[in-house]
Amino acid sequence: MDDGKDNICVFPTATDVLADILTRLPPNARRRLRLVCQLWRDVVDERAAADMRSRAKILAVTTEGAAYIVDVLSPGSLLTDLWQRPLAIKPYAGPMSVVGTCNGLVCLCEDQEPGGAITLANPATGEELRLPPLPMPSASVRLYRNSTRSWHQTYAFACHPTTGQYKVVHVPCCFDPFWEPGVVHVFTLGDASWRDVQAGPDARCSLGRSSLVDVDGMVYWMTEFTARVMAFDLEDESVTRIAPLPVPVRPSACRLTKVHARLGVAISGGDSLTVWVLEGESWSRRYVLDAYKLRKQELAVPHFAHGDYVLTHGRSGETSVMYRHKMSGAARLQGGGGVVQIERKDKGDSVTSLVQSIYRTFAYTETNESLSMYNAALMTGRRSAGS
Repeated sequence: MDDGKDNICVFPTATDVLADILTRLPPNARRRLRLVCQLWRDVVDERAAADMRSRAKILAVTTEGAAYIVDVLSPGSLLTDLWQRPLAIKPYAGPMSVVGTCNGLVCLCEDQEPGGAITLANPATGEELRLPPLPMPSASVRLYRNSTRSWHQTYAFACHPTTGQYKVVHVPCCFDPFWEPGVVHVFTLGDASWRDVQAGPDARCSLGRSSLVDVDGMVYWMTEFTARVMAFDLEDESVTRIAPLPVPVRPSACRLTKVHARLGVAISGGDSLTVWVLEGESWSRRYVLDAYKLRKQELAVPHFAHGDYVLTHGRSGETSVMYRHKMSGAARLQGGGGVVQIERKDKGDSVTSLVQSIYRTFAYTETNESLSMYNAALMTGRRSAGS
């Protein structure tokens, strides 16, 4: 019956349909299809990437090596134990530490192996790919098992958004005299061996609170003792020094983070913690957490800015609790030009609780990204090394 009102049907455009199809494909397939034409490239770069970010959940890694998938948008939802799936590598607990995640792939480091042994895995498909060990610096140097438990902090795993190449980057640390100073080691998936890239003097990374962080085609780290920030370009494999930190600080008082596809640095001072974001060649203050020590909550790093929320975690009795703090409508620092202030009274919403303490957090999106296509080069390299 005609009620006198116009009945308007809204049909999806051809671009909407294309975007829906492309977002359902594995990332490696999307990267090939973006070469078809400018329209497809724009859809992959903008719509598909945005869809991946919107579907991302949190991979929370504990101090005991367990890993859980957390949906921070649905507080109280059940945890998914990522390591209980039928994977080729078991168990992931203990010496296997998470380096990072990218397009549904998880990079793991076996800290008990000299220099750290790297394995890539897709928990959704059960595939795994063990990379060759780092080249030993010389025959006269011998690395011993258990020489450090923090090898994973010297690695980064990332994918360049344009080239689609996956790379694992290793930066020797200040406690690591074994490799030549000023050299960064790079492994590109599809190759058979690691390569040396000159990084200049004093490029060793600082262990502890600051690990390597990948952001939008770059890998960043802080140098030992001096708190300088270095940047490695995944595309041209050049190493540069970026803008000095916004305030003088000891390396132990700051850590690098990700803030919505930008590099951030969280600096603690007194009872507050301030997060600065690199915009171009300068730092801008973005968040201030008041009385974070009194609140007994720590910033979830390296991935703490998730959608419209800032994530923190802290102990509550016998459990470790993850909290979310909503940014829209949050207080703004007086005279701070829009700086978000998380006040002492804002304890956040409890998202989930764990028996083990939360160590690190990453963005994770389940995909069918395949690792099998990279096996051939590794097998060829191993046969050549053994001949």
